[in-house]
Amino acid sequence: MRNTVGMRARILLTVVAGILAAQGCTAAVPAPEAPPPTPTVGQPVVLDARVPGWETAAWLAEDAFCVRVARVDGKRSEGKENEFAFCDPAPEALDTVGPPLLPTKPMPYVAPLDPQQREIILVGPVRGAVTSVSVTMFGQTATAAVHQLPATRDRQIGAYAVWLPRNGGERDGMDLSDITAVVGYDADGNVVTQLD
Repeated sequence: MRNTVGMRARILLTVVAGILAAQGCTAAVPAPEAPPPTPTVGQPVVLDARVPGWETAAWLAEDAFCVRVARVDGKRSEGKENEFAFCDPAPEALDTVGPPLLPTKPMPYVAPLDPQQREIILVGPVRGAVTSVSVTMFGQTATAAVHQLPATRDRQIGAYAVWLPRNGGERDGMDLSDITAVVGYDADGNVVTQLD
């Protein structure tokens, strides 16, 4: 998977910055990053609002697949602990129109910042007529609806977000190899694509 190390480094940097800011160590917080790119067309699409006061959204920006977790409950204040945004190169398979496809395993996001949180949100893209996706990790399976993202060139691209239990003592409590199955279904519940 392209840029997995870069994304993990940004996640770790964001988590450390949030912890330091929460503990009042503002001198050690890195300089603010440039805002993520705006969508090429349309607006970010909300994928999940399970955590009260927070929303997870996704969008396409040029050749990037972007995910943002942001506070929306009116308690928002200045600081990175209120919004986490990540943009990584979009999988090459999303560049073309084609049959249903899960181009990659979903990626973990450790936001909102809560060390007591026992689950982690995983977000992934799809291509084609996929309406829901099931993800299995640590022997447990979660299923989520696919939300269509605005795209150019007649491409049909969507994204989904699932919550699964974390494991171990690390912040994200997982590795991509812990995801043992990703299955995409059509509107009739038929399997149309899968990753093992």
